[in-house]
Amino acid sequence: MPLTVNDLCVTNARIVTPQGVVRGSVSVLGGKVVHIGPAQPARQEVDAGGKLLLPGLVDLHVHFNEPGRTDWEGWAHGSAAAAAGGVTTVVEMPLNAVPATTTARGLALKLAAAQAHSRVDFGLWGGLIRDNRADLSDLIAGGVTGFKAFMYETGDPTFPAASDGVLFTGMQALAAAGLPLLVHAENSDLIHTLMGDLQAAGRSDTPAWLDAHPPVSEVEAVARVLRLARAADCRLHIVHVSLPEAARLIVEAREGGQQVTYEVCAHHLILTDQDFLRLGNVAKCAPPLRSQADVDGLWELLLTGQIDTLASDHSPCPSELKEGNIWQSWGGINGGQLTLPLMLTEAQRRGLSVEDAAQLVARHACQNPARIAGLSSRKGAIQVGLDADLVLVDPQAVWTLQESALKSRHPWSPFIGRELVGKVERAWLRGRALYADGAVLDNVRGEWLRPVS
Repeated sequence: MPLTVNDLCVTNARIVTPQGVVRGSVSVLGGKVVHIGPAQPARQEVDAGGKLLLPGLVDLHVHFNEPGRTDWEGWAHGSAAAAAGGVTTVVEMPLNAVPATTTARGLALKLAAAQAHSRVDFGLWGGLIRDNRADLSDLIAGGVTGFKAFMYETGDPTFPAASDGVLFTGMQALAAAGLPLLVHAENSDLIHTLMGDLQAAGRSDTPAWLDAHPPVSEVEAVARVLRLARAADCRLHIVHVSLPEAARLIVEAREGGQQVTYEVCAHHLILTDQDFLRLGNVAKCAPPLRSQADVDGLWELLLTGQIDTLASDHSPCPSELKEGNIWQSWGGINGGQLTLPLMLTEAQRRGLSVEDAAQLVARHACQNPARIAGLSSRKGAIQVGLDADLVLVDPQAVWTLQESALKSRHPWSPFIGRELVGKVERAWLRGRALYADGAVLDNVRGEWLRPVS
């Protein structure tokens, strides 16, 4: 019987698996992991040199802004940034494209752009807005991963916030379909009243953004949406939670049997309100950056396994849109390439070993998000039978982030100039070379992934 020769074997690696970090080799055939252990014959062999081999990250929260605003980012640039950061799967948000992904037509246009240009595998969230409930069935049939809604009115006319009534009845429809609802939970009326008062008083300074988004605006909205989802029996995922108090409400609800998960973004785990006051518009986001005590509280939850997923909320724009006063500038963070090095760096700074830091990333930025998105039959872990999405990281590399390293169309970031520990050297998507030597390769195109319940 002839000996099977695999397509790829990554040897001499510290392999980050769901069972722990093991030393050995990963063999790949037909895009899948077929063996973990001693090296097997392969057409291509890559010596990892004892470095870390992680699963490709799964980022559930990115905005690539195409179709309609390709000049803001686009699938080609956004997915290249993801690949350079070890992200091999994204699920892209329904807003900031024109049209938004709130109708079957919007979904078809988004899918065409992604299939033409994405370097990484992808899913697509649909949008629940005021009021597109008649379109939900078409979006569900069209293959969306789930839906996103805003409780906070951002001012985008293509994606208005959903009222409580639309949220609740939309949740009932999604519960029947078995799909999750993702929610941006901030109290819109409270925030806009405060904004109006601040603007009437002549405030346009950086601290005014913090004053307009007090902690109660997030905590109240999280409590309210938890009640609505519980009554509708809908699976809920709350995005970019920035406060330990809000997170604990979610944890308590989950411990009480509710189907709810939540994400925290790297910027809410790294930067504080003092960084925002220092950096200004480049660090503007909603919810805003919080206090050092809040950041420390989120880390306590993360280190005790109470945070479900890490995400980037990658939301770039042309640099000129970050100019102007605090009300005029675009609110978003360019960070899709940085979750892995930021989290490895900060976890070690907080006392974790490099292997424990890598396991934390693999659990919260790979395995858990794949499960939440219904993709765990293919993604999220280095495991026999799953897609060979692999990321080789030099854990000893110490480097300073420069604009030239970012693959985003507009390479600004609040993290420019930050020293990082741990650098992506290579990445493979389904066993094919995706990133090496600082360049995103043309060997593979992303596939559309639909959820499997």
